[in-house]
Amino acid sequence: MGGVAIGIQANPEISALVVGAVRIAIDLALNCTTFFSRLTDMICKFEDYLGPLVEYARAADIKLVEKTAVNAYENVLDFGWKARRVFVHANGDQRRWTSLRAFMRQHWETFESEFVSIKEDMQHHLDVLLHSVQALHFDTFRKTEQERRREEERKEKSAFLSWVSSIDFEKAHQDTYAKKHEQTCDWLINEPKYRQWFRSSISSLLWCYGKPGIGKSVLASNVLENITAECGLQKDTAVCFAYYNYQHTQLGDVSQIIAALIKQLCRERDSVPPGLLKLKHDALHPSSVGTQERFLSLIEDLSEVFVVFDALDECPEQERKDIISFITNIVTTRVPCCVKVFVTSRREMDIAKAFEDKHIPTVQIRAENVTADIQTFARNQVEKLRKGEHGKTLYVTSDELKEKIVHTLARKADGMFLWVNLQLDSLCQISKSQKAQLVEDALTTLPQGLEGTYVRILERIEGQPPYMRGLALNCLAWMIYARKPLNTKELQDALATNANCRSRQDIQPDHPKVILEACGNLLEEVNSAIRPIHYTVQEFLTTPAQGLSQDSIRRWLLDSNSMHIRLSLLCLNYIHLAAFNGPARDWVDLYLRIEDYQFAGYASQNFDYHISHCDEVSHDIMQQLEDLFRQNSQRLAAILQIKALRDEFNVESVRQHFDPMSFPVSASTIIYGTRLYDLPILRQQWAGQTPPKYALHLASSAGLASAVIRLVEAGCDVNERDGRYATPLFYACSEAHLRIVQSLLKSGAEVNAQGGLYGNALQAASAGGHEQIVKLLLDTGADVNA
Repeated sequence: MGGVAIGIQANPEISALVVGAVRIAIDLALNCTTFFSRLTDMICKFEDYLGPLVEYARAADIKLVEKTAVNAYENVLDFGWKARRVFVHANGDQRRWTSLRAFMRQHWETFESEFVSIKEDMQHHLDVLLHSVQALHFDTFRKTEQERRREEERKEKSAFLSWVSSIDFEKAHQDTYAKKHEQTCDWLINEPKYRQWFRSSISSLLWCYGKPGIGKSVLASNVLENITAECGLQKDTAVCFAYYNYQHTQLGDVSQIIAALIKQLCRERDSVPPGLLKLKHDALHPSSVGTQERFLSLIEDLSEVFVVFDALDECPEQERKDIISFITNIVTTRVPCCVKVFVTSRREMDIAKAFEDKHIPTVQIRAENVTADIQTFARNQVEKLRKGEHGKTLYVTSDELKEKIVHTLARKADGMFLWVNLQLDSLCQISKSQKAQLVEDALTTLPQGLEGTYVRILERIEGQPPYMRGLALNCLAWMIYARKPLNTKELQDALATNANCRSRQDIQPDHPKVILEACGNLLEEVNSAIRPIHYTVQEFLTTPAQGLSQDSIRRWLLDSNSMHIRLSLLCLNYIHLAAFNGPARDWVDLYLRIEDYQFAGYASQNFDYHISHCDEVSHDIMQQLEDLFRQNSQRLAAILQIKALRDEFNVESVRQHFDPMSFPVSASTIIYGTRLYDLPILRQQWAGQTPPKYALHLASSAGLASAVIRLVEAGCDVNERDGRYATPLFYACSEAHLRIVQSLLKSGAEVNAQGGLYGNALQAASAGGHEQIVKLLLDTGADVNA
């Protein structure tokens, strides 16, 4: 019996009863030879059902199939039980008959009619099973297809979020909120103007302003947390935010800020709207997403959106009008969604005028608002420092002195948390003597305000041993004058480089803790970068003051010419020490090279920036350049290869912008590819009579407008292709040099020439978000489908 055998193998537990029923019928057939053929025929019909039934039983974990399969198995059991009842009495004795006809009429014919009913019932259940399984297959296919689409949407969403903005405001928020102490900042949440703004049913803006160091950013982070706690789980409400930082120059571009807000809003949606996805699919720059219209369009299906902007005053003043316009417009434009914006900043004139002209509600952070918070903060900090937390220790054992410290700081802080922190740093230093009287004396001579505190910190820095003092001067110089912020490893290498280093092995970087200590805690390390503890530090160091001694650090730092000479020489020193024998073979080799020589990227890309900011080319710089330009072609090519990366040293950027530099590189090539061309003394000495290979490409990329004009006048081919098949126009468009683009087009540059990383000049300009150049190219006949 094949069907029975299959049933036993497939599922012995379920099959046992069914097989038992079939076995009873077989035994009856053997004992009752008269009915043998009829019974076996019936059994064979059931066997036809058992094979498919076993397969259906495999899906018994699906409720619908399980229920129908049980009904079918019941039919088999019913057949076995009724077959037995024909031949066996209820008490188990076998039936005897004297008349076969009477037996057939009384028992067998009834059983045969019941068998027909059982078989029809069985067929019905199998039909139901068939339709159920077909429906299940369809449902499974539908669910599989839905899951595939959801997975595609997830991947598409993830790719869009990575593309649209790299600004990590979430990390900035977490870092800022971590500075909040328990039982502080709640005064603002309970402020009537705040509660009115929060509960308002119409779009509105609330501006919260205060002086430096009073805790505006931490207040903003607490507002954001409060909004999230009260509204974050509501499906029709969204929250987005931006933390300005004066060190991040890209935050001055309003399109980047809006794109970052849109990224946050899209992250909370199930999928990205098709209109936004199309911008990515069309290979446009992410800045094309960052418009007011797209922001308002994205929030139309919401009932309420909260937007928090912190430290608006740290947005560069020349770009501030654009973000202020965006802020005021999104709360005044009529949209279905209620838009509520919260802004913190200092009371800068342009911000105050823009908001007051529109009668925007304001909350001023006064010292009396935060007195209780300051006292709580001071007490918590003193307790932590007494325990030696955060690597600092306040050697104070007397509870009475502890309370005196807390109350003195709270009384003199004038609302400034930063001031309290700086005084505690100073008291930790003084308390190392473990003499309580010295701490008490220090409490009577605390400096007034942040400026007085910074003056005293600089005095302590001045009094350090020569090495630590020099380390502080160099470090603060990099903080103020670097073209872009250095990460910690870059800074360590830069600070360890000096004229006495003869090889890479001579560079012995200081530990970050040593660097921070040398700078008197004016700096901090955050996210693998050392930076000023507050915006006011850089303002203080770059603001002229009266009565500075000739050799004071602050006077040195105010001398931008001396500082750029110093940094120029450090860059050139490091380039000499790296002394790569030739350009990297491939992008992986180049990436590893920059990883091994951390400062090589900044030094190679910016030595000309610092030289160009000097009042004149000093004798020392000239000597270094002469040594550099005497290097062979291969070594100069290695420098130019790194410079071609344009600030980014991550894997993807190095892979995309890698140039094998498979052409001769000379001193003239370096001149035409850097800002050194704009310095007559250098141009006259090293530019040469004949322009080097690809001079027009290099000048177009470096933004040397005067060089481009001279090269074109000298007969250079404006449509020449380099090793990447790119024309000078491609590089000018990629680097957003509008004047050079205009000059090249006027000189006959082919607007649709194919080549380069992005394919053509229009795509290069679009990828960079250079809207003026895109418009110029289109007006000149650029083909969007080229």
